[in-house]
Amino acid sequence: MEKELKVALFCAGGMSTSLVGSKMQKVYDAEGKNVQVDAYDFGMIDEIGSNVDVIIIAPQIGWAYDQVIQQYPDKKVVKLTMQEFGSMDGQVMVDRLKREGIE
Repeated sequence: MEKELKVALFCAGGMSTSLVGSKMQKVYDAEGKNVQVDAYDFGMIDEIGSNVDVIIIAPQIGWAYDQVIQQYPDKKVVKLTMQEFGSMDGQVMVDRLKREGIE
C-alpha cells in the first residue's frame, strides 16, 4: 500500500482553509488517493510543519512563503494564488498540486 501523503494548509485564521481542505479531501477520496488534508492557523506551523509532506500557504500569508521554504527545505511548499484560493474549489487545488508534481 502506498504511503499516505500528508498535506497541511496554512492561513491567517484557519476558517476558510478548513473549508478548502475538506473540499480537497473529498476530491482525493473520490480519486481513491491515500492523501490526508488538514488545515491550520499559521501560528501552528512550528508544531505541524515537520510532520507533513506538503505545506500549502494561503494567499493571506503569502509573505511567509520564503521563510517557510527556508525553515522546511525538505518539504514541498506551494503558495496558492488569490484566484485558486478564492475559487473555494477542491478540484482547483488538487489540480495545482498535480502541476507541482504532487499526486
